Amino acid sequence: MCRPCCEYQLIQCRCPSKGSKVGYTVPCCRNALDQCDPCIIHPGCSLFENCKTCHNGTWKANDNFFVNGKYCTECRQGWSGGDCKTCGGVIKRAQGHVALESYPTNARCEWTVQVEEGSTIELRFSALSLELDHSCRYDYVEVRDGDSLSSPVIGRFCGDQLPPLIKSSGNLLHILFISDGYNNFDGFVFTFQESLGRVRCPPSPKLLHGYQRPALDTAGDVETIEFFCKNSYILSGNHQSTCLSNGSWSSSPPKCVKACREPKVSELVRQSVVNPRLNSRYNMHDLLSAGFIPLALDRQPSVDRDDRTAKELPRGFHPVYTRIEYRCASALYRHTGSSQRTCLKTGRWSGRHVSCSPVCGKLDSFDTHNLSDTQWPWHAAVYIRSPPAHTPSTHRSHGTTVSDRQGFSEESTFWYLACSGALLSQHSVLVTAQCVVDTHKRRPLHPAHVKVAVGMLHKTQMDQLKSLHHLRVSDILVHPNFHSAPDFNVAVLKLKDKAKISERVLPVCLPKMQGGEITAQEAYTSSWILTHNQRHLSHYVPLSQTKLVELSDVAHCEREFAQGGAHNIMLSDNSLCVIRRPATPQSSCSGVIPGLTTVFSSRSDILSGHKDTHETSNSEWQLLGLENFSSDESSCPQQIYTVQTRVANFQNWIEKNLK
Repeated sequence: MCRPCCEYQLIQCRCPSKGSKVGYTVPCCRNALDQCDPCIIHPGCSLFENCKTCHNGTWKANDNFFVNGKYCTECRQGWSGGDCKTCGGVIKRAQGHVALESYPTNARCEWTVQVEEGSTIELRFSALSLELDHSCRYDYVEVRDGDSLSSPVIGRFCGDQLPPLIKSSGNLLHILFISDGYNNFDGFVFTFQESLGRVRCPPSPKLLHGYQRPALDTAGDVETIEFFCKNSYILSGNHQSTCLSNGSWSSSPPKCVKACREPKVSELVRQSVVNPRLNSRYNMHDLLSAGFIPLALDRQPSVDRDDRTAKELPRGFHPVYTRIEYRCASALYRHTGSSQRTCLKTGRWSGRHVSCSPVCGKLDSFDTHNLSDTQWPWHAAVYIRSPPAHTPSTHRSHGTTVSDRQGFSEESTFWYLACSGALLSQHSVLVTAQCVVDTHKRRPLHPAHVKVAVGMLHKTQMDQLKSLHHLRVSDILVHPNFHSAPDFNVAVLKLKDKAKISERVLPVCLPKMQGGEITAQEAYTSSWILTHNQRHLSHYVPLSQTKLVELSDVAHCEREFAQGGAHNIMLSDNSLCVIRRPATPQSSCSGVIPGLTTVFSSRSDILSGHKDTHETSNSEWQLLGLENFSSDESSCPQQIYTVQTRVANFQNWIEKNLK
């Protein structure tokens, strides 16, 4: 802090040489004597601030300078002259530096840096400390691309942030330094270096079916161009080229060629690419074997050029005539689309999109003499959640009263096996509508209250638990006519979880025709069977039973039900009449969950009386019906008549809801 008197006291100023009185000033806080301090310079005095040493060890006044001779014997760096007030000049060197330390106020310095003709200058600041202003109005360094104040300005700099590297377009740079009459800082230091002139590259040849333009991200005077192709053409080669110092381009011009983007396929599809060179060999081999004599066979150089073009294409593109061959990754999947596709001149691929979907109706191990060991990979178990108030004895598979309200936890509920389902795809299961509909509220159950289990085994309990897969349901699609016409008894469960395809989990085939008369006489019905101590989902895995059944006319079932007292049952064309027998007279009939019926056929020979002459490799298991209800089983008669939903009549609706 200043002494209190400093704020009010005026001091008679004397110049340092002879003590001449020149006026009054306010004393500086650092000065204990009544003298003009260097921090406050009176206009009548001029201290030689740029001097390093003086003539007689003391400062002399400016008014005596020209009379008594030179008083500054050595100037600070960047200054010259007897009064050390001169700065700037013309510098003709290949390299050098300029340093201006602790510059005085009201300074003006100009430098012109010149190098050899044909060369350019690279100037770099290594230190900068000037008064900061957002537009550099007070103390600043200004660099111009030329030799005078009329040359184009490259930049004006102040503060302490070092400017970037400065490059001239010619062999001259003009540097101007200005300081005002107030603050002064540490100054600046810059170095310069001669740079050999760049030889310009010749114009790049025009790109056929494309165009070129200067790159946007290049720095300085480096010339870089980018190449682009028109629609339906692909760039083969480097997409950029830079002009080198020797006047040549960094890469050869690219080409715009016809090419095809590789089609996207799923991970289930395996593909092999056959390049055009191999294609041409195969085609020539076919021509030669047919007796064609070519005029010239020396076409290898052009083929090699095609190979180079193919290698320079971006990843995922293939040249014209490239062929891709497809196959499925597993025998459990079926190939759809074209087995091979070729890149055409139009930039498109021949053929149709390739995909692999699970094989339907595939069952390798089937023994008619040992049906108990048959594992049906599409036979699913459908479970329904019921609140604790519902007991196993009150739960029925058809006409169920299971509530679809939410609010009860997983631990406080029971899951009951309600019906069988047929796996149609990895995301859908076909069931009877009565299995998943609340008959009181006349609407589907909530999807969270339905589960599907697939991948059942029928050996040991430990094997069953290992292979069981529980799938959540995302939506329940009931046939829109079900509530008005109960014989439209079908529903599709959309799965939230994807069924993992394996030998134990595969979809069943739908009938190959919509409707039609069934000509098969026998089929196989698979059902889930329970005992009284196997009720809770977490404590049991149901067993499966397979029965050889007979297919009969619906009138046969109507007569049988009428004899049993059910005179009001009328069966429509949407129903199948199925007759099954217990394995032995002592077999228990209770605890059988309604199942599904399939038949082994060669394509569509079970429908409309048409026989297919294809080999057994085209044979498959097709879904005929879903079991609804049967005649009274309490006495366990030798013949049990069941009515099943005739799946063939709903094929169009089912396929529409599988998408």
